Amino acid sequence: MFELLNIRDLKSLAKVINGELKGENTQFDNLVLDSRLPGKACVYIALRGERFDGNIYCSEALSNGCCAVITDDPNIIGRSVLVKDTYMALLSLAKNQLNHVNPKTLAITGSNGKTTVKEMFGRILPRETTVITKDNENNEFGILYTVLKIKESTTHLVLECGARKNGDFNLIAKYLHFDALVLTNLNNSHIGIFGSEENIQKTKLKLIDGLKSGGILVEAAFKDLSKSSAKQEIEEQRINTYLVSENSEVILKDSWLYNYHPSDSELGVYIIESNSDKHIKEKAQFNFSLNLGIKHNSQNALLVLAVSREWGISEQSILNALDDFASPQKNRFYQMTLGKYLVIDDTYNANPVSVRSALSELFGNPNYPDNKVVILGDMYELGDASEEEHDKVLDQLIKFDQLKLIILVGERLKKAYMKLKNTHQANNIVHIQRKSEFPYNQFEESVKEDSVILIKGSRGMKMERFLEVIAGNIK
Repeated sequence: MFELLNIRDLKSLAKVINGELKGENTQFDNLVLDSRLPGKACVYIALRGERFDGNIYCSEALSNGCCAVITDDPNIIGRSVLVKDTYMALLSLAKNQLNHVNPKTLAITGSNGKTTVKEMFGRILPRETTVITKDNENNEFGILYTVLKIKESTTHLVLECGARKNGDFNLIAKYLHFDALVLTNLNNSHIGIFGSEENIQKTKLKLIDGLKSGGILVEAAFKDLSKSSAKQEIEEQRINTYLVSENSEVILKDSWLYNYHPSDSELGVYIIESNSDKHIKEKAQFNFSLNLGIKHNSQNALLVLAVSREWGISEQSILNALDDFASPQKNRFYQMTLGKYLVIDDTYNANPVSVRSALSELFGNPNYPDNKVVILGDMYELGDASEEEHDKVLDQLIKFDQLKLIILVGERLKKAYMKLKNTHQANNIVHIQRKSEFPYNQFEESVKEDSVILIKGSRGMKMERFLEVIAGNIK
């Protein structure tokens, strides 16, 4: 349910969404997406998607008390506002709401790290007056829902932007305008949907068109985006900040080189060292230590730091807000203690980059127990690259020392497993299909001493079910 702040009657509504009012004009209070929500002061919008058509429920909405419906079906009987496309109507309402309130707006996109960066900003910006993307409402619909949640008192709006297909951001960038954009990274995540890394890059970069003149872009995917948007091999870790001109040209303002390493004594704490590239401005250094949970959050913290500093937020207040971040969201490298085990729940999703990052953390951080178990599920949406990427992941896994047991789940990893010709390579590997096949005996033998257990896989693999197995296997 959304309150349209400066639209109070159907006639005004029709004007904003370029629709035709069919029936008498009347006042209303809220816009609803659910036809089951009653109320004479509500207007129901009949959205369409790949698997649903809201027009089917227009009659139900009117019967339940809605004063009108927004529809693109001219055959709907009852008071309505007829439009050509209900998604375009929703987009127009979001644009109207955003322009009316005009909060400082940040969009976040990239292949990985969007949610973490969003949550970090949620810690820094004033909680009472900041609207932030809820959960996973980051697609072309969820972005608009988030915009429509802003109130007259909203000072900041943080939008997580996830694309599901080519061109998903074309209309978003045309209708909505941002003060800042963060691009976390670019890789082959979901390449099976987009078709190529070039299409992924083109889709993500489209959001630059939504930046206001004088807005800022912060990214960690290019050596210098102002010179070329072609894929670039990056030899060093770098955070770039750009200003955006009136014609959407990006102008490099600053570039920070950085590195990080884990604390020798505190799990989750990383020492981050950064310095501005002397070719951009007078060389300066910025070093700090934060409890961030996993090392790739060091890059996320630097992205947040770059935007926040441009917005006039003091460095110390930023660091105070981010310290002890340590992955607060369950299923995103969330660390918990189950009996004598340290279990890492990284079951939200998986792609080659995120798997390599998780393994790098597990085997590169000296603060984890030496005894390690990995439960890994298939990676989805990799298209033609799927077989090669699963082979690479398994090849990387078997080379790690201290790895007591590998439990593989899914047909893709089974195929990679069957290719192993050296039996010595496979003596600590078990492949299973279902939870009921869990190798209890081998697991118990593998975790007799203090152990760390990583569970990871694509969302469709439902890898969180193995948390129950481990919890039930504690002795």
